[in-house]
Amino acid sequence: MRSLIYDTLILQLTTRWYAEVLNRLPDKATLLDVGIGTAGALLANAEAAKRKGLRITGIDIDTDYVARARKHLRDSILAEHVSVRLESLYDHEDASYDAVYFSASFMLLPEPERALRHSIELLAPGGRLYFTQTFQQRPSRGMERLKPMLKRLTSIEFGRVTYEGVFRAQLDAAGLALEEFTELACHGDRASCLVVAVPR
Repeated sequence: MRSLIYDTLILQLTTRWYAEVLNRLPDKATLLDVGIGTAGALLANAEAAKRKGLRITGIDIDTDYVARARKHLRDSILAEHVSVRLESLYDHEDASYDAVYFSASFMLLPEPERALRHSIELLAPGGRLYFTQTFQQRPSRGMERLKPMLKRLTSIEFGRVTYEGVFRAQLDAAGLALEEFTELACHGDRASCLVVAVPR
């Protein structure tokens, strides 16, 4: 049930986010998808991923999401292009990825700077980190209270409210430089953004 709720609430937004990131990846790139969820957004962009010949490893710590992702991918055109693992980023040791992608998953991770440093270690030379997520543009106690309430109502983890200044400071502390920061959409005090960062 949780995975169905996840797809209903989040899929439309993340589908566009995946399209933006996949469009920026070179052909034959290897991608680590951190927090692949149900793989619904990736499958909505399956033609682009297959056309580019991408090799994708998806990881997630939610058993239900991983089971649903594997089921959906098994009979898809991406069956030979994607593998999904029940695994934490901090335990992932494969290296030489051209890209590590966080689709609204970075704000869920404990120890964000540790996550960034570990992600850098997983990159091949010339590799990049990609982020798509919503930033709160002004302090909002209401939003900070709402996210925990949404988790109680839906059983879905929505993470912490993310502010652009804090995020930029985390990148800098981990030794990353911004290559791109693009606003994709604005919703009142919140902006959906795509960020590309490279190791300094």
